[in-house]
Amino acid sequence: MKKSDIEAKLTKHDRQIEAIQKLIATGVKMIVRNNQQIAKNSQQITQLTKNVNTLVKSLERGQNGSRNPGSPRVH
Repeated sequence: MKKSDIEAKLTKHDRQIEAIQKLIATGVKMIVRNNQQIAKNSQQITQLTKNVNTLVKSLERGQNGSRNPGSPRVH
């Protein structure tokens, strides 16, 4: 092989290695963003669960909105 052929192959491999490094770096950034979004969604799910549980408990009490114990209850 000629020296120029070897240099051309090395240059090609260097470009391939660089492209692979860029792909890996982009993938890592995407994973970090994905993990942040998962954490945010987890917090939102927790809050939503609390709200739904509160709603269910209020519906189970079956009050018609009147807090006066002497008033008749309407069912």
